Amino acid sequence: MRKDILEHIHDGHQGVNKCRERANQCVWWPRISKDIQDRVAKCNFCTERLPTQRSEPLIPSALPERPFQKVGTDLMELNGQNYLVVMDYYSRYLDVAYLPDTTSRTVILKLKNIFARHGIPETLVSDNGTQFTSAEFQAFSRDWCFKHVTSSPHYPQANGEAESAVKIAKRILCQDDIFLGLLVYRSTPIPALGASPAELAFGRRLRNTLPCLPENLKPKNINRDELQQRDEAAKRRQKQTFDRHHGVQSLSPLQPGDQVFVKCDGEKGWKLPAEVREQCAPRSYIVRTPTGDRRRNRKHLRLRPVAPAPASREADPVPEAVPDTVPGVDPDPPPDSSVDTEDSTPTPGDYVTRSGRTVKKPARFEEQ
Repeated sequence: MRKDILEHIHDGHQGVNKCRERANQCVWWPRISKDIQDRVAKCNFCTERLPTQRSEPLIPSALPERPFQKVGTDLMELNGQNYLVVMDYYSRYLDVAYLPDTTSRTVILKLKNIFARHGIPETLVSDNGTQFTSAEFQAFSRDWCFKHVTSSPHYPQANGEAESAVKIAKRILCQDDIFLGLLVYRSTPIPALGASPAELAFGRRLRNTLPCLPENLKPKNINRDELQQRDEAAKRRQKQTFDRHHGVQSLSPLQPGDQVFVKCDGEKGWKLPAEVREQCAPRSYIVRTPTGDRRRNRKHLRLRPVAPAPASREADPVPEAVPDTVPGVDPDPPPDSSVDTEDSTPTPGDYVTRSGRTVKKPARFEEQ
């Protein structure tokens, strides 16, 4: 009987709070609030239409030890033309290369050209585009001795430096003189760091269209400790702004074997069931779906709640009528047994109400 009542309470597929309000109008039994919560959690219709999970707190990237130790790369399209964008995590030095096509062979050739000028990085961060996941690119990373790290699909925030570089590159490529735009960007100090990308990368300023003393163009050393303090302070402010603006919320880590729903590519809702296989990176998991293994960020995985079995609840006695007392409100307390019963004996002038309570006449009115 309780199971049928729960089904009727959830008619209309309303949330937990409104279902509880409906139940409070007419029914009650022990742990009914928990039963309603479990019933709503098990509803496939409601689960598929849950909103997107809130973003988790921002994890700032650490400043590398030296220039071009770690770089990020991405492909971009502007006015029907494709470009390869590369940014150094240490100096924010930007490189842009035109791509006649987006094959792995062409991308590798452009990266070799950039690496020949600045040196081979230890780590290259990219998305999961086919150009970067091909066997040819994996062979390139082995032959050139660098570690290739990919971000979670459909989560560009994981490669934030490259995404920032794309925005800067698009603004530069819209100018009349592209190379002058690149020169100005590379020679302009970064406000948070107090030095330009060229100074951080090469230890010297670049001569540009503005007048400059020759002494200012000489190489100079950058204080690494001071630079790191400035970088950490800037990223700390950025994290505070991001967390406050997005109303972030930490999500519980997943364990192998957990049953989850995966947010489908380009679709709303949570319709694809999956099982967690392993965690391959912070907040990134490999999950097994009916169509194969996929990698997804924790934000795109919603834990499927498993409600406890009803056990022997069917054998519990069901009240035939609604109790006189309201759930959650204590009944009137019993009379205090320590009260002297002699005072409760009616005396002349007193009277007893219908409920049995003795009403005594105040002493100041006894002589009247």
